Amino acid sequence: MTKSEPPAVTVLMAVCNPQPAYLRQAVDSVLAQTFTDFELLVVEDPSPVSTADLLAGIDDPRIRLHRNEVRLGLAQSLNVGLTLARAPLIARFDSDDVCLPHRLDRQVAFLSSHPDVDVYGSRIIVINENGNRIARRNLPVTHDAIALRLRRTNALSHPSVMFRKASVEGAGGYEQNQVVEDFELWCRMLTRGARFAASEEPLILYRFHPGALKFSLVRPTISSMIEIKTRYFRGRLGVLDRLRLLLERVLLLLPPGVVVRLFRWIEYRGLTGGRDREY
Repeated sequence: MTKSEPPAVTVLMAVCNPQPAYLRQAVDSVLAQTFTDFELLVVEDPSPVSTADLLAGIDDPRIRLHRNEVRLGLAQSLNVGLTLARAPLIARFDSDDVCLPHRLDRQVAFLSSHPDVDVYGSRIIVINENGNRIARRNLPVTHDAIALRLRRTNALSHPSVMFRKASVEGAGGYEQNQVVEDFELWCRMLTRGARFAASEEPLILYRFHPGALKFSLVRPTISSMIEIKTRYFRGRLGVLDRLRLLLERVLLLLPPGVVVRLFRWIEYRGLTGGRDREY
């Protein structure tokens, strides 16, 4: 790939106050991919320590850094990344996760042979803050199974997906100021006829750690998911779907501390007591 030729894939990472060691591991895992025709686009919200400083010493022309002038938040930073991305395929990734070496190879091959699929994710291996493998999350892999799961909860691991840039831009991109920006996007795309799939083979190591953003926005996350499901699937929810909505509304009536503890229990259950447990 020359500077004038667009890459086949843009790996899109939005960062804000990244943990230095996690960020370096994430970037190193991208640069070590067996598929090499990519750019790594890092969109940074202004942070006390810049990403450029944290990545100093890595000399790889495939890395592109963009620093927002003001803090935009995750959803809008991802929209900036969509605009700046040069490739027709975009692989989302987070700054605290790890790509397995063949991730891009597998996803490019699948999307090349399945032109009807817009978004292709994968099952994930969960690691803790020390990088130890503690679980394997078996997310649904077929379009129908993903569509069914989206009526209740998120069916795709955001940092595992590769999608067609044109499909996401055609749907309007990420919704600004949205807490669960990926879930809202998948639901919107589903109602507009998009097709989904995921790899049975895990392609990323997904890091669960107490400092993750997901644990600081528990109540807004639950509220947003209720609103999104009601917005897109009203009148099409089955009995179990409606039961899930009811339980989520009850959860919001509990004291904030209890909500957070229950959420953490739900997220962490099955993640201890053995390596690569399935859940």
